[in-house]
Amino acid sequence: MGRPMAKRIEGQRVGRARSFNDNLPKGEWRSGIGNPEIAAMVGQFIVALPYIEESLVPFFGRLILLPSASTDVARQVLRSIRTAEGKISAMSAVLQNSFVHAGKPDVFDQVIKLYDKIRDKRNTYAHGLWSTHENGRVYVVRTDDDVLRFNEANRREVTKNEIKEDLKRVDELMAKIGEAAAWEDRNPIPHGKRRMTMKVRVSEPQSVS
Repeated sequence: MGRPMAKRIEGQRVGRARSFNDNLPKGEWRSGIGNPEIAAMVGQFIVALPYIEESLVPFFGRLILLPSASTDVARQVLRSIRTAEGKISAMSAVLQNSFVHAGKPDVFDQVIKLYDKIRDKRNTYAHGLWSTHENGRVYVVRTDDDVLRFNEANRREVTKNEIKEDLKRVDELMAKIGEAAAWEDRNPIPHGKRRMTMKVRVSEPQSVS
């Protein structure tokens, strides 16, 4: 558990007690990833993101109602959104708030959610501070957390099994992207039309006596 926050004293700077990991092993530490196998796996995971985003082009094209074979426009639009957060917001908004997508299968939602999880993990690996204990175990700490509470001692261990699972998620996402991009709506809704099942009853005109 973290230490309690210090009380603010008027006229003085605010100090916050910083939590720290009490379970770190004692001994010598050095910066970076000292395990070559883990380093290679982390690198493989980090460089996967651009390939994922390129695979998202036809997926995004389906969301903006382009033919499945057309990617030029979708690529220009998706790449013009500079941040991953922006891409996720755009895809989610189009999918969730458009009547034409009411019949889309769950795999479309799964693609966006899994992409978001992989993006977040990738940022931890790419922008985190890595260190290696003398016993060969590798640790990382995020640098995008609350700056006032940041403490490099809050590093956590990253194992080969964890990164293997991360790489499996990449393969899973690529498969889901392909499945979603290849999906064909058997009953497509024309642009501007709403998916409605309600029937409107038309009353016969009554004669005026």
